[in-house]
Amino acid sequence: MRRRSVLTGVASLTTFGVPRVVSARGKPLKVGVVGGGILGASIAYHLTQAGAEVTVFEKKAPATGATFNSMAWINPFTRDKHYVALRLQSLAAWREIDIPLQMGVTWGGSITWGDDEAEAKYVKGRAAPLDGMDFPIRTIDATEMGLLSPATEPGPLTAAFFAPLDGHVDPVWATHRFLDYARLSRANVIYPCEVHGLAFKGGNLKGAETSQGFFALDRVVSVAGTGTPAVLAQAGFDLKLRHAPGYVAHSLPIAELTKVMYDGPRQFEFKQMTNGRFVAGFAPAPPEHIPQHESIRAGEVDFEDADVRERHGERVISQVKAYIPKAEGLVLDHVRMGFRPMPTDGHPVVGPVPGTPGVYCVVTHSGVTLAPILGRYVAQEVMAGTPVEMLGPYRPERFAAQKL
Repeated sequence: MRRRSVLTGVASLTTFGVPRVVSARGKPLKVGVVGGGILGASIAYHLTQAGAEVTVFEKKAPATGATFNSMAWINPFTRDKHYVALRLQSLAAWREIDIPLQMGVTWGGSITWGDDEAEAKYVKGRAAPLDGMDFPIRTIDATEMGLLSPATEPGPLTAAFFAPLDGHVDPVWATHRFLDYARLSRANVIYPCEVHGLAFKGGNLKGAETSQGFFALDRVVSVAGTGTPAVLAQAGFDLKLRHAPGYVAHSLPIAELTKVMYDGPRQFEFKQMTNGRFVAGFAPAPPEHIPQHESIRAGEVDFEDADVRERHGERVISQVKAYIPKAEGLVLDHVRMGFRPMPTDGHPVVGPVPGTPGVYCVVTHSGVTLAPILGRYVAQEVMAGTPVEMLGPYRPERFAAQKL
């Protein structure tokens, strides 16, 4: 009872003025959210705050897909200025919800660095789009990096910068926080539950046929990650995603050594969570073209056997130890192959599905960074039907040539 009273007490702090809308029957809109990752959970929460009657359909279990495998680095870094601005809005939204929703974000900043000339060019390219934006970053040398992150020994350093406003979070915890608050407003979270088809009558959405029966719905929001193309095909829309595998290792917990998020050479990212576990991984795009990678390059598969899994995990943990010598006792807990929901142009896809009233889609690689702002904006658009100007460049219409 105490936990429920605490949740109830803070839920009203984060409604963000999303308009409340009722159906033509004078009842709350029935909205189905397909996907229980962090984005689907945020959208479900914001929809409930706007008065929707929400049902989340999750194929396996919440936060077990791309969300589970995410580094969960909250940051603005991308090459497009407009997309940077959207991400900056979401960083601000993360700070608004962090304490009220008990998200547990670690606001330790991030350090990006390179160790040769090619890496220096990459580092400078990462920083360039932030020029003139309201987001402080500063170039640092090895001495300052040592002061900011005493536990780190980065090796040769050809270029580096520090972004003090970045954060990172446990994405599984954050997903369940959104879902907990959605349930307080009587959202229904159903899993395992696969959506097999969408039902229409007279061109209007009537509901969804699922592995757990038929659900009458006024709206459907597809937030199914790499499963998005299959869901949208049911609405007659062909959306292709880029095949983007990567793998992430989790250690057993050790004493806290750092709060910083690290973006190291050759796309090696790592951090230490508040529970003491290090999370680290490589996300090459695409994977190196060697015979051992052919199955991974071809589709969504796991490591071929336990030995290969162990060797990849130990490689990751060894790299963390190289950069954080005080973590010499670090022990691998588990490593997972993950597949990121990456639109072909790298930008989010957000908006009504063309030619299919009542169906809305959201798919993006940056699900953790964008979760709170897309939750807010999608709820506004789904409930009120009024376009949010900030989402203009990210509409599914740009892929209209792929219409089935």
